[in-house]
Amino acid sequence: MDRIVYTLASAGLIRSLGRAATWIFLPVVFVEIYGLSYATVGLLVASIVPVSMLAHLLGGSQSDRHGRRWLATIPSFVSALCMTAIFLFLNQGIALTMGLWAVNAFGMALSGPSQSAMIGDVTRSLDLPMAYSIQRVFVNAGFAISPALGGLIADTIGLRYLFLFGAVATLGEGLVLLLFLRETLPAGREISSERHWTQFTAPFRDRSFLLMLALLIGLVVVANQFGTPLTLYLVDVRQLPLLEFGYIYAINGALVVLMQIPISRWIERTRHYLVWMAGGTLLYGLGFILFGLGAAVPIFAVAMIVLTMGENSTSPIQQTVVSNFAGPKRRGSYFGAFNATANAARAVGPVLGTLLLALGATVWWSSIFGVALLVSILFLLLGRRLGSRVEHGVPEGPASAGG
Repeated sequence: MDRIVYTLASAGLIRSLGRAATWIFLPVVFVEIYGLSYATVGLLVASIVPVSMLAHLLGGSQSDRHGRRWLATIPSFVSALCMTAIFLFLNQGIALTMGLWAVNAFGMALSGPSQSAMIGDVTRSLDLPMAYSIQRVFVNAGFAISPALGGLIADTIGLRYLFLFGAVATLGEGLVLLLFLRETLPAGREISSERHWTQFTAPFRDRSFLLMLALLIGLVVVANQFGTPLTLYLVDVRQLPLLEFGYIYAINGALVVLMQIPISRWIERTRHYLVWMAGGTLLYGLGFILFGLGAAVPIFAVAMIVLTMGENSTSPIQQTVVSNFAGPKRRGSYFGAFNATANAARAVGPVLGTLLLALGATVWWSSIFGVALLVSILFLLLGRRLGSRVEHGVPEGPASAGG
């Protein structure tokens, strides 16, 4: 793999080591420090999504026109400043905390499409699942440590210190990117002569890509239960101690590190990407059933293993599919559209999950399984129509706007 893959993966490991804990424990901060209800927590998390959507679209289209390196790098320093400010002013009220978190989310979303597109820029289509899997393994090596370390920090010196820890790690990420990342579109200003609006909207005029995005929304809604709803379910409903809760989440990161590469090699051999997407989505649903039926840490650990197998089967393929659809001149724009759409689904995910959880734990996990089953079936049906484009990509040159 090109050095760019390992540079981005290493930066992601550092970022995940610090920032994963702040993301996982943010709902706990809202409940325990500010005394908010489940529904309010879900709405607050969702309120950031429009900010992230706009940043993803802008970041993707601008990276196609002006190059990727600075958009991939500078937001890390902004994020470090924001998390430092949250640490200092956490007791000043929810409005200030959410304002700082919104700025943080905008900056990090701005960098996402550039970083994903850079891997596509330097990797041939056949190797994309492995390239994105390498990135995931590095990121989840950090995630394997971060929740348990975050639980230890929260238990010993307090929740607010999670943000200071995240700030230091994010600063380290920014330094790695600044020192070692090179531009993958050195002639970026010349590569795209299209008008900005044409570049911006091209993915949304690709009918085949829109069909794929529609199913990815369903998958993200299911997968996003892994965040706020599952956190509240385990900590508040099941009353797991924070340290044990951290260990359960650490299983996820450890299994990605151990299993993602072998699974990706299997995926590369079969290349039936949408079949893998269907199977992985179903595993997500089965994982939430086990969380719902379980009543002890061992069962929750098994549930996390099943859920993580679903994640390993779907996450790198999502990025591979987007890169194959896009073509070289619109890769940033397509990743921007994908990330923006995924964030829209993340607005639905926590709201739906927390509302269902408020109705009862059984209502929550059984409903999520139903959604997972439906999406899994639709992936199989879509594979008959789009299998060739999904698996082999588009010819060199602009992506087809008409599908």
